[in-house]
This record gives sequence, structure tokens and C-alpha cells, in this order.
Amino acid sequence: MVTRPLFGDDPLAPRVLSMLRRLSHDGRGVTLTSLVAHTGIPGIRLRATLERLVQTGAVAPAGCDPLASDLAFRLPVRARAAPPVSVAA
Repeated sequence: MVTRPLFGDDPLAPRVLSMLRRLSHDGRGVTLTSLVAHTGIPGIRLRATLERLVQTGAVAPAGCDPLASDLAFRLPVRARAAPPVSVAA
């Protein structure tokens, strides 16, 4: 039997989820620009990681900022109750 890790082979997913738990614990969306600034992950890699997380249902799209046209993401309701996990940078 082959066991796959929870996030596939993406080592950035736990870091992104931890930051989303910290920044959107009250249900607000977090913009892609804000996630880039807080995680230090380049935009292209972060966007690919977020796409994988959306496909798995771990993250939900939250729309976009009408002024900057930036994508925003939030945690689904079931994931907001989980406590933040510390991830070493």
C-alpha cells in the first residue's frame, strides 16, 4: 500500500495553511500579496500551492480586491476551528 502525504509532495503547503490560520481566523480573505509578504514565498510558487490547496478543499477562494484586482483566499469553515500550527521559517 502506498501512503501519500497529506499535502502531496508540496513542502510549502503547511507553511501557507499556517499563515492562513493566523491571518484569517475570523473568516476574512487574505490577498495573494499579503500571503507573499508574510510567507516569503515567490508569487508563482505560492499561486501553484494555493491552486493545489483549493483543489483538495483545504482553502477556498475569497474573491478579489476591486482596487488592486488581487486574488484572496480563506480557510473553509471547518478548518477555521483548528488551532494555528507553528512552522519554522
